[in-house]
Amino acid sequence: MSISKVVATFYNFATSLSNKGRLRLITSSSTSTPAYTPVSGSGTEFTNTDPIAFYFNGGSGTGIRVLLVKRVYHYDSSGNMVQDPCLLSVYDPNDWSAPVITDSTKKYSDGKDLLNVYSINSPGGTDAGTLYGADYTGTDNDNGRIFKLIHGKTGSTETLTLDSHDYQFVPTGSGATAHSVDSVFNTESGTDYVYAAAQQYSLSGSPSNPANYTYYNSIIVKLDPGTLTPVSGGGPSASLAPNVFDLQYYGGSFYVTALGGAQWNQYPIKWNPASRIQKVSTSLAVTDLVKAAVSGTTADSDTFDIRSLAILEDGTAYIINGSYDNNFAFTGHLWHANIADLTGDDLLSNTATLISSVSISTVNGYLWALLPADELSKVWGMLGDTLGVYDTSGISGSAIDAATASGWGTIGSAAFNAISLAMPTVTRRGRRAIKSVRGFVHPVLVSRAGMSQDEYDDFMSSYAGK
Repeated sequence: MSISKVVATFYNFATSLSNKGRLRLITSSSTSTPAYTPVSGSGTEFTNTDPIAFYFNGGSGTGIRVLLVKRVYHYDSSGNMVQDPCLLSVYDPNDWSAPVITDSTKKYSDGKDLLNVYSINSPGGTDAGTLYGADYTGTDNDNGRIFKLIHGKTGSTETLTLDSHDYQFVPTGSGATAHSVDSVFNTESGTDYVYAAAQQYSLSGSPSNPANYTYYNSIIVKLDPGTLTPVSGGGPSASLAPNVFDLQYYGGSFYVTALGGAQWNQYPIKWNPASRIQKVSTSLAVTDLVKAAVSGTTADSDTFDIRSLAILEDGTAYIINGSYDNNFAFTGHLWHANIADLTGDDLLSNTATLISSVSISTVNGYLWALLPADELSKVWGMLGDTLGVYDTSGISGSAIDAATASGWGTIGSAAFNAISLAMPTVTRRGRRAIKSVRGFVHPVLVSRAGMSQDEYDDFMSSYAGK
């Protein structure tokens, strides 16, 4: 029987639980409702943190490992939330009783802290043990970076080291900061490159108003994997749609999902006409594939932002679009298409098929993500506040909610924080290496991205009260 598995992390807003986080493995067979697996041991519940977990290929022959990122905050004397350096630890997924590498913070060679890990990817083979990642925002809200962690083992001791090389994005927009959101590697003519993307925006006026944010074209760059410096002809190029938050590799090209602008929450629902799915060649040529409706369009299935894209090995693509109203309730749709049919910068309704049996209407949830479940020829769908497995006809079995999956039940207010594939081996698609792990956090965690801190706090307070 074929099985697909994800690693999910949770956050509980209840102060009585000290704002705890949890980690769970969730599996699904070809027809079953996803089943959660509580992993035992002291390392699976974390106080005052919102955790993210990523499977990766360990170095020195150690096999599969899990990187746990604990993002930690404190309030300063003025009551402002301040992000502290994230804590990194490593687990052996065969034994969750204690980490094989305990919590530590990391500093770049210039003395700045590794602050806010947004995504991780991990090659296999001779490159196993190298983790490429995106640090969303640096210390003091400076520009995000692409970094490299090295995992290894000396004797019986495993180690995790931040490499001395990193790449820091430089914004092109006036007064903007650039925020690193994703990196992907591929194997091209026997030479590996790291491709990375960043969004950039500036703020004028109150940070609580989305209209005060100006989003510029997002940036893509092609980096040498050793030095993390741009290669000849590799940019950086501000040629991607505004507010990019995902970059994935398939069939010799890259696919970008971009929100197109600020994270809106108002009624009538507002969306970004610049929201796009784009295709990028290995030489960084960009082609628009799918777009949202133009401004002024009467409400229909295209009058939403494009949120997430997952491409299966056979080329089947699943897409979420949707937007929030003034109560932070989300409305949108789940679509499917063949990735080869997405051409010509057309509307979703003209190029994809709506999965009409899946209703997404006024959902109070903040994690919207799709992950390929290639083992099942289906897709994992994280639709706000429930996780299920879907195909072109709709859901398989039923979805599981955060209260059940986390094990907290009715205690406090549990929410999914992030999901990524929990994979036993390196995944290959054809002759190309792809991400062996994927971490998705929704556009609110485009959070600390597309939303201001005030908006984020308002959103969390609103969600916690549901």
